[in-house]
Amino acid sequence: MKLTYFQLEPHLAKQLAAIYIVSGEDILLKQDAANLIRKTAKKAGFSERIRVAPEAGFDWEQLYSLLYSASLLAEKRLFEINFRDSSPNKTVGKILQEYAEKTLPDTILVIDIGKIDAAMAKSAWYKALEKTGVVVNIWPIPREQLPQWLMNRARKYKLQLQPDAANLLADYVEGNLIAAAQTIEKMYLLQPQQPIDNDFIKSILTDESRFTIFDFIDSLIAGDKSRTLHILNNLKNEGIEPVLILWGITRELRLLADYAQQIQNGLTLEQLFQQQRVFSRRQAAIRHFLNKFTAADCWRHLTHAAEVDRIIKGATAGDVWDSLQLLSLRLSS
Repeated sequence: MKLTYFQLEPHLAKQLAAIYIVSGEDILLKQDAANLIRKTAKKAGFSERIRVAPEAGFDWEQLYSLLYSASLLAEKRLFEINFRDSSPNKTVGKILQEYAEKTLPDTILVIDIGKIDAAMAKSAWYKALEKTGVVVNIWPIPREQLPQWLMNRARKYKLQLQPDAANLLADYVEGNLIAAAQTIEKMYLLQPQQPIDNDFIKSILTDESRFTIFDFIDSLIAGDKSRTLHILNNLKNEGIEPVLILWGITRELRLLADYAQQIQNGLTLEQLFQQQRVFSRRQAAIRHFLNKFTAADCWRHLTHAAEVDRIIKGATAGDVWDSLQLLSLRLSS
């Protein structure tokens, strides 16, 4: 039987298979799937948990003994094998094939493995396991399904994430599920007393104790003056060197100058985003900037940046942070 990530929980609510293969490359979703199996198995009385992972010098002949040896406490066992970074060799393949043909009633076997390729799918051991057990294929969550996944995950923390807020968060995390999960955990710690809306999400994403130069640049080109100055002040207080901030600005301006020139030459924004593989989270900000500034404008701002550079190097008198603030205001106006 083959299941998707979303089909696993309904399946477990009805039955427990003797064998599970959890395949894929998304760490968070695989952890979620494994935890669901563990939780269901524990409720069903499989209280002993044995974990085996391949490592240098491991004698895989021991796997047979571990798998078939009775529990010292006569308990039902959850037997997990980690193949994330390797594939079963011939010895392991034979053991798994034999086990699939004659499973043990007091054992649930869970195999954590990477993406199943064509060669693996044709192997005798895989076919035997697939015939007897359940294969859970973990694929990246499509953008259109991500808001629903976020709402479901928030619900497990007893949080009510509104659809528009879930969509905003989906744009922000850009498919990074670990970042999404961390944001939901942060919301849980804040214990909101009402449904989570767009404003609450924005406050979470804005009021971070630490920012990066890339957060500053994203806010800058999006034209968000107050947030831009807020981040710039945070970077100053954190001791970030002005030269690094200026590097971020000039790097982005050169990139945007090139984009603006391509637009001037007849390319549409949609074509530009596709050709340059611009993340959807950045598209609105870049669109906003390019609707205001031309390539010539970008080069004029670069001239201003050169003046700030001279102040940083001591070649020209002036306050570095005031100069960076003025440049930021001109760019985010």
